[in-house]
Amino acid sequence: MARKKRITVQARMVTTVAFVLGREECAVPITDVHQIIRDVPVTRVPNVDVHVEGVLNLRGVVVPILDLKHRLGLGVRTLGPRHRLLILDFGGRLVGFSVDAVTGVFEFEETALQPPPDIVLARMEAAFVRGVVPRGESVVLLLDTKEVLNIRNSHPAAEAHAAVARAREY
Repeated sequence: MARKKRITVQARMVTTVAFVLGREECAVPITDVHQIIRDVPVTRVPNVDVHVEGVLNLRGVVVPILDLKHRLGLGVRTLGPRHRLLILDFGGRLVGFSVDAVTGVFEFEETALQPPPDIVLARMEAAFVRGVVPRGESVVLLLDTKEVLNIRNSHPAAEAHAAVARAREY
């Protein structure tokens, strides 16, 4: 009698950084996160998209800061003791996301990622959400960070960098 080989397929795990925007819990892949910092003063830059709060100097690198809550249509930024800036790295280009609080790091099996229900998308643009992941009694929205940065086919980091360059000309 021939022996059958048992093949085990191991599910791919996705590690994310979870955070809160208003009442919504969201997450981004940990591979996109450069660092998490406490809220610091941001320098306003004129003539940039309304979602760009401004820029900050992070050890000599000018980093544009995006109000993620406002960008996703979840209200305006609220400052509190748990407010943080998620600094994301997109191929060497740093961009900061302003969030209400970081809740931690969590992993899930890639197969657990489900398409977002229509009711979730009623509050934010469909392209911003890659999917939803059940977590305990709640659901976490996994964001597509590249799509969040695609503001009317422009890049907020590029807008902020261009505004800083214009300011230096004066």
